[in-house]
Amino acid sequence: MKSLRGIIVMLFVASCTLVNAQDIHFSQYDLSPLTLNPALTGAYEGTFRVGGIYRDQWSSILTNQYVTPAVFIDAPIIRGFGKNDWFGAGVIVSNDRAGSAALKNLTALASISYHLGLGKKANTVLSLGGQGGFVQKQIDQNELLFEDEIITGTTSQEFSLPAFESSVSYLDFNVGGLLNSYLSSRFNFYVGASAFHVSNPDDAFLTDGKLKSRILGHAGFNYDLSSRLVLSPTFLFQTQAKAREIVGQAKLGYHINPERNVTLYSGLGYRLQDAAILMIGMDYKGFRAGIAYDVNASSLDTATRGRGAYELALSYTAKIYKTPVVKPVLFCPRF
Repeated sequence: MKSLRGIIVMLFVASCTLVNAQDIHFSQYDLSPLTLNPALTGAYEGTFRVGGIYRDQWSSILTNQYVTPAVFIDAPIIRGFGKNDWFGAGVIVSNDRAGSAALKNLTALASISYHLGLGKKANTVLSLGGQGGFVQKQIDQNELLFEDEIITGTTSQEFSLPAFESSVSYLDFNVGGLLNSYLSSRFNFYVGASAFHVSNPDDAFLTDGKLKSRILGHAGFNYDLSSRLVLSPTFLFQTQAKAREIVGQAKLGYHINPERNVTLYSGLGYRLQDAAILMIGMDYKGFRAGIAYDVNASSLDTATRGRGAYELALSYTAKIYKTPVVKPVLFCPRF
C-alpha cells in the first residue's frame, strides 16, 4: 500500500504540469482583457482602467473548490510615432487555487502594447502587445489524502513520499495581436490572436517538463440594432497540448439612458462539450459589472448535478480630461 501511495503521488505531481486546467480561463473573457490578449492593454478611450474578476467552480459540491481571482490595471500612456498611434501599459495579477492538494498558481505579469491607427480617420486600429513576468506554483503535500486513510480514519502519512519540490518558479512570456475596425457608427468588428508561454518554461514539480504553449483566437462584433439595442456576439478558440476549448456567446444590451451611458446586458453562451453559460451585466458611466454562471452539460453532470462555476467581474474606466475654459465674448453695440 505504501508503494502504491508513492506511485499515486508521483503520477499526481507529474500530471500537474500536463492538465490544461492549470491555465486560467474565464467565461466572461471580455471582462478580463489582459488574460485574453496582451494587445488589449490600453485599447480603449480613457485615462486608466482598473478591474478584477473572481471565478469559483464547484463550491456547492466541493470543500476544496477551484478558485481564481485576478486583478488588473492598464492605461494608454503616451502618444505613438503617428498622430493616431499610442502606447499602452498595464499589470495583471492572478492567483489560481485548484483542488484538495492546494495547488496554487501565482502569476504577476507586466503588459505593453502599441496601437496603430490605419487610414485617414483611423477607423481601423492594429494592436500588438506583449507580457512578461513571474510565476510561482506551489503544492501542499500535507493536504494529500488517500483511500485507506479515509477507511481507517487516520491521516498519518507514515510512508516515504518521492522527493519533489513543493514550489517552482519561472519567468513567463505572452504575445498577441488585434485588429479592430469601425465600418460605420453602428457597427464594429474585431479579431485577435494570442500565444501564451512562448518560451515553454519548465514548470514541473517532480521531473523536467516544459509547459506547452497555449494558442488562442477570438473575434466578435457590436451592432446597434436601434438607438436602444446593441447585439454583441463573440467567439473564442484555444488549444494547449491535446486540450481544446471552443466558446460561443451572444449578449443583447439595452441602453436605458444613452446620454448617461447606462446599459443593461443579458446573454447566453456555450462551451463546447462542457457547459452552458448564463450572463447578466450593466454599464454605468465608467463602471462595468458582470455576473456569469456555468451550467455543467458534460459527462460530469452526474457528479456535479449540473452545477458549475460562477463569476463576478467589475471594472472602472476613468476619463480625466482638462475641462476647457471658455471665456465669454462681450458684444458692445455702437450707437
